[in-house]
Amino acid sequence: MLKIKEILRLKYEAKLSNRKIARALNISHSVVNDYTKEFSNLGKKYEAITSLNDNEILALIKANKPATSKYSLPDFAKVHLELRSKIMTLALLHEEYIESCPNKQGYGYTWFCNEYKAYAKKINPSMRLVHKAGEKTFIDFSGKTVDIVNPKNGVITKAEIFVAVLPASGYPFVKAIASQKKRDFIDAHCDMFEYFGGVSELLVPDNLKSGVTKADNYDPDINADYAVMARYYGTAVMPARGYKPKDKAKVEQAVKLVQRWVLARLRNYTFYSIAELNIEIKRLMPLYLDKVMKHLGKSRRELYETLDKPALLPLPATRYEYKEFKLLKVSKDYHIQLEHNFYSIPYQLIGKKVEVWFSAKIVTITYEGKELAVHPKLLHKGAYSTQHEHMASSHQKYLEWSPGKIMNWGMTIGSETAKLFKNVMDNRPHPEMGFRTCLGIIGTYKKYQTQGFSEEHLEIISTVAISKHYYKVAQVRDLLKSYKPVESDESASLLALCNHDNVRGADYFS
Repeated sequence: MLKIKEILRLKYEAKLSNRKIARALNISHSVVNDYTKEFSNLGKKYEAITSLNDNEILALIKANKPATSKYSLPDFAKVHLELRSKIMTLALLHEEYIESCPNKQGYGYTWFCNEYKAYAKKINPSMRLVHKAGEKTFIDFSGKTVDIVNPKNGVITKAEIFVAVLPASGYPFVKAIASQKKRDFIDAHCDMFEYFGGVSELLVPDNLKSGVTKADNYDPDINADYAVMARYYGTAVMPARGYKPKDKAKVEQAVKLVQRWVLARLRNYTFYSIAELNIEIKRLMPLYLDKVMKHLGKSRRELYETLDKPALLPLPATRYEYKEFKLLKVSKDYHIQLEHNFYSIPYQLIGKKVEVWFSAKIVTITYEGKELAVHPKLLHKGAYSTQHEHMASSHQKYLEWSPGKIMNWGMTIGSETAKLFKNVMDNRPHPEMGFRTCLGIIGTYKKYQTQGFSEEHLEIISTVAISKHYYKVAQVRDLLKSYKPVESDESASLLALCNHDNVRGADYFS
């Protein structure tokens, strides 16, 4: 039921405020505002319409409005549906609306936005924070991935969109990366620092697993590898508080704008590599960076050049080399095992856990913050890197042995034993790799000598080991256990040893 006349009576006769009128008539105060404003635009006095009814007053108001334009009207229902997508924007939808109009003539962007807001009746309040130049870098992932199609087999993988922004200028860095894993995450930071040409005082990531191992509003645990990278660049990590989106409103805004200005324009593209995607991102970013912001009269690039860039910390001389961290226990042979290879530690730390930092080239080992050893990264599985000073004095004697000294000791037993040692070393890629086996056989022979075995007995064992291609300590030890010396007939004992059920020989594997 119309209440126009009653609104005007309370306004001009009772002299009530618009809000009091709204409460009195049980209607919205915005409705009261609209009708009083439209009546004011008529240029008539209240006394001139007291004899008119509501419908007649409404007709006067409508007649005073300008004629409707002949432009095509947008489909705001469709606009409202399209805007549910995170990557869509009214600006892009307005561009598409203009393209669809005859002769590309349609309503302006301001009218378009106002009419949509009236249609949606939606208000999004926001809080603006003041950020100092060069103080922080906000970091997040877009949340919107991009499909990458393998041209060989058609398999589709998802590229993540890494986004960082300097909040004082709103200047962003955007890059597609393979995953949110730690290595890709840290490499993206190195690219970001080089792109910005400097480093901010603080890094403010969202609570991503690659950066924060335990999220907490007051005392978060920073991923150790991420913290090392930050120290290298002279910055610090201060994660954003959980469930506080306004704390990181700048990066949230940057993520949305990147989605709208870049990803929305790429939604119909097919990419066959992440490199292709990054080329297109680089091509489109100037549309966003060079756009003049109406409320400031400058672009984000201009603000970056004048505000953030001069305030950033300088880059180090060389780019950070990604290192991984592991906490490893020192084994009884004073080595730690890392990726199937072995690296020596001072023997005094046997049984302790040490910190291991390793890159593609270097392995650095520390204990309680003190550097213990630096080894080259071994490439072949099962390899050893042993430093002489890490050995106990008894173990250092191993290094005094040479192929010649081992052969000389073998000759004290007999030619067959010397030949066994030569075969052991010849069956290794390098003679030194056979030292440990030869020393193990020597130690075993010495033990059995104390139990009454003569040089002749040991020569028999060496002969059998050579014939069976037994070049491991355990195999020689098994022969010694099976052999029973018989002084009267050594040949019979040798025959029994060779025919023992537990001695399979080379024919067993043919």
